[in-house]
Amino acid sequence: MPRAAKEHAIQTTENRKHRKARAEPYWRSPMPGFFIGYRKSKAKSAWIARWREPDGSYREAFIGTPDDHLKADGHAVLNYAQAVKAAQRLVEGKAGSKPQRFIGDSATLNDVVGAYLEGNEASPVSNRNAAQLWASHGRDAIGGRTVAALTAADYRAWLRALATKPPRNRGTVRPFDPTDPEQARARIASANRTWTVLRAALNFGYANKTLGRDARDEWEHVKPLKEGERPPPRMLTEVEAKRLLNGCDPDFRQVVAAALLTGGRYGELIALRCADFDRDHGTIRLHQTKTGKTLIQPLAPEGWQFFEGATAGQQPDTPVLRRADGSPWRRDHQARPMRLAAQRADLRAVSFKVTRATYGKLLLLATKDIEIVARALGHSDSRITRKHYAGILPDEVSRAVANLPKLGIITLLPSVFAIHRAQQKKRATTR
Repeated sequence: MPRAAKEHAIQTTENRKHRKARAEPYWRSPMPGFFIGYRKSKAKSAWIARWREPDGSYREAFIGTPDDHLKADGHAVLNYAQAVKAAQRLVEGKAGSKPQRFIGDSATLNDVVGAYLEGNEASPVSNRNAAQLWASHGRDAIGGRTVAALTAADYRAWLRALATKPPRNRGTVRPFDPTDPEQARARIASANRTWTVLRAALNFGYANKTLGRDARDEWEHVKPLKEGERPPPRMLTEVEAKRLLNGCDPDFRQVVAAALLTGGRYGELIALRCADFDRDHGTIRLHQTKTGKTLIQPLAPEGWQFFEGATAGQQPDTPVLRRADGSPWRRDHQARPMRLAAQRADLRAVSFKVTRATYGKLLLLATKDIEIVARALGHSDSRITRKHYAGILPDEVSRAVANLPKLGIITLLPSVFAIHRAQQKKRATTR
C-alpha cells in the first residue's frame, strides 16, 4: 500500500460509527512501516494489522475486535491505542497467541447454541428437544445478545424472568397462577431445562476453544433456580394396570403391554424390530431415544411369551408392534388411545409415561433393590431412581426410628393421650 494512501479517522467509537460497511478496511498509519485497519461488515468488525516485509511485500493479520459495542479488555476487544500496541508487538515478533474467542467477532448466544446443536453427539431426539426449548424460551429473549456483552447478572435475570413466564401450548398462553406451588415449580423446572441447554452450549464452545476463559467466568457460576420438591410420578397398582389394559383397543393394548413388561418409552417400543428379541437369552434390545444408548432388557417369563408370540413367523426387520391395519405406529399416535383407555378404566392423571413408572415400581417391590431398578430403566446412576421410587420402601431411617426405646411417655402424659383417644372416638362416631 502506498504511503500516500488516504488515512481515515478510526481512533474513537464515534469516528467508526459513521463508517459504512465495506470489504476494504479503513486504514491509518500510526508510524512508518505499518498500518492499522478497521474492517467493517454488516455482521462484525475487526482490527487488521498490515506491515511491510524486508522484501517489499505486505502482510496482514487479524489482531482483535474493536470496542464498538463491547468494553475493551486488552485481550480480544481492543480500543485504538491497544490495537496499535498489539500491532507493534506483532511486527516486532513479540505477539503472543491469537485471542481464543470468536465472541469478539459478534457471535451471539444463538450462534453458540447453533454450533452446539450441529456438533453435539447426543441422540437426535435430545438435540431436537434442546432446539425446541431454545427456540421457545431463549432465541428471542436473550439469543440475539453477544456472549462478550453478557454478565452473570444478565444470565440470572433472564433465568428468573423465564421462571415467571406463563406456559404456552402451541402458541396459546395457558392460565398460570404464580402462587400455586406446583405451577411455580413446573415453570422453574422449565427454566432450568433451558439453562441446561444454554450452559451445555457455552461449555461446548469453551471446550472447542471458541469461547475464552474471561467469558466463561460469567456463566460458570450461575446456578439453576431451586425448584422445590418434585411430586413422585404417577404409578399404577397391579389392579389399575389390568384395568388400563382392559380399557385399551386391541392393537394399542399390545403397545401398553410391551411398556409394562419392559419399562420402555413409547418411541423405543414402536421402533422395535423382530430381530431385537433374543428368544434364546430372553432379552429385548431397546434403542433408548433419550440417551442414544442401547439397553439389553431381560424379560420375565410373561414378557418372553409376549414377544415370542408377537414375533413368531415374522421377518427380522418387521416391526414388533403394528396397528390394526398393519401400518406402523407413529410418534403422535399414542395420546388419544391412551386417553380413551384411561377413561374406560376410570383412571385419572394417566399418560403413557405412567407405564414406565409402574414398571419401575413393580420391579422395586419385587427386588427391594434401587440399583437394579436404575439399571433396568437405563439410568446412568441411581440418584433419579432413588428420588422417585425410594418412598415406596421403608428406608434405613424409618427402620431405625421404629427401634427407638420406649420412654414411658404415655404414662407420663395421660391427659394428652386421653384427649387423643376422645378425638379418635368422636371421628369414628361421625363416620
